[in-house]
Parts: sequence; C-alpha cells; structure tokens
Amino acid sequence: TTPVHHQDVLTLNDHVWPKWQSIIMHSDGTHSLHFWVNRVLGHLMALERGGMGQQDQHDSQRLEMLKARAVTLRAKRDQIKQQTDVVKILKDKISKDLPLEDDAAAAGGFIEQQKSMLTAWRMQLKDLQRAHHLIGGYELVECKEGKSVCVSFHTAFEGVYLETYNMELDLTRTVQISRHNIPPSFPLESFAKQNLQKDFKAFLQTLSQNLNALAARRRQVCLLKELVGSVEVMESNQLCNILVLMCTAQSETPKAVLCTLEYGDLSQCLPTRVSIECEGTTHHNLTEPG
Repeated sequence: TTPVHHQDVLTLNDHVWPKWQSIIMHSDGTHSLHFWVNRVLGHLMALERGGMGQQDQHDSQRLEMLKARAVTLRAKRDQIKQQTDVVKILKDKISKDLPLEDDAAAAGGFIEQQKSMLTAWRMQLKDLQRAHHLIGGYELVECKEGKSVCVSFHTAFEGVYLETYNMELDLTRTVQISRHNIPPSFPLESFAKQNLQKDFKAFLQTLSQNLNALAARRRQVCLLKELVGSVEVMESNQLCNILVLMCTAQSETPKAVLCTLEYGDLSQCLPTRVSIECEGTTHHNLTEPG
C-alpha cells in the first residue's frame, strides 16, 4: 500500500487527484476512506480557488487605487508647476522693480496673487540672507512657518562689533513691522513709509546703514569721554546727531573752546556742520559742502 503524505495532500490538484483516487480505492477497498478524503481534498481545492479569486480582486482594487492616485498627483504637479512659474515671474519683477498689477489673472485671483506674492517675497528674502551672510550687514531668519521673518542688524565701528538690533516682520498679508528693539528716537516709521512696501531691499539697507552710523556716533562719544581728558561732552541727544563739546585750548593762557557738531545726514558718522566758539575770538562755522 502506498501511503498518502501530508505534503502530497496539500499540493493535490485536478491533474493528480485521479491517480491518488485510484491508489486509495485499491488500497483496502474501503469506500468510507474515499469519501472523507474526497471531502477534505475538495474543500482544500475550493479554499485555494477562493483565495486566488480574492487575491485577484484585491490586486484589481489596488491597481484602480494606484491609477486614481497617479491622476491626483499629476494634477497636483501641474498646479504646483503653474504656481511656481507665477512665483518666478513675480520674483523677477520684484527684483527689477517692475509693476505687478498685470499678474493678478495669471496668479488665479486676488487671494492666489497674495499667496504668490508672499512666496516671491520669501524667496527674495532668502536670496538676500545668503548674500548678507557673505558680506555682513544683517541676517534674515524665517519663523512661524513662513508667516514672519526676523532681521538682525549687526553694527560695528572700526572693526569693533557693537550693538545688535532685532526686528520681526509680519508677512501674512502685507509686510508689516510687528516688534523690534530699535531705539524710539530712531526714525524707523519714516523709513518704513518710504520703502517697506515698494522696495524691501532698500528698506533693509537703509536701516542697516543708519543703525551702523548711530552706533558709530555713540562709540565716538564714549571714546571722547574715556580717552580725551581735555574734552567734556556738555550736551548730546539720543541719536547723537548734535554734540556740544567743551575743550581746553593748550596755550600760554588756557582758554575754553565750545565746539558744536551737527550731523545732518543720519547715515554718516561724520558731522556735516561744525561750530567753534572761543573766548575773545571770532565765532567760526564750518559746513560740509553740499
């Protein structure tokens, strides 16, 4: 008698089943054995066919899902490409100071135009950040998931680093100053009205230049007090654009000399007008040529 192994039963199909059926029928002539084996093997083959059918159905459903996903991704890709093209156009126009009104239709309406504008502003700010990391001046850091940008202005005088001023700009709608630590006497609002909306690069450059000049004038006042004993600072304001100095003239008879320095250009650290008064002499005014 030929035994029926477990591994043979699991691999039975329609082609090998008649062979095993003949072997079982002639092994001991018991019809009940044939009946139960037939039931078991038939059930196994039914399970196998059902499993293959379910697998085919699952593969078909997955294929349809992947096709739908591919269509969605292609549409998203085309949309992003269109938005990217609009942003590039806006960024180029911003860099070249060209008007932006004609791009409203291309940007897909007012809201989409505003989004594209903000993206273009961010791209320009990142370009400026890379440049100023190399040449110094100020640094820009994007924060609040792109809704604002923080600017740090580093000041220096004759190779010595001085104060650092920080400012946060809100980019959600239009570019606006949300907070800063710039001195209240500094004409920040005036500079913002001039260039913040129409020329952001010029706005940052103007602030950096004027803050460096302010830090330089303050540094000069400190150096006068520390190093020159014959000079006394009589009067100075917050911007250090007006300085009144009392000096002692070295002569046979020491005389007091009153020197007034006026800084008409806040972006410079040198005075534009100097007034000198001395006892017993004529009053002198020196003005920088315009």
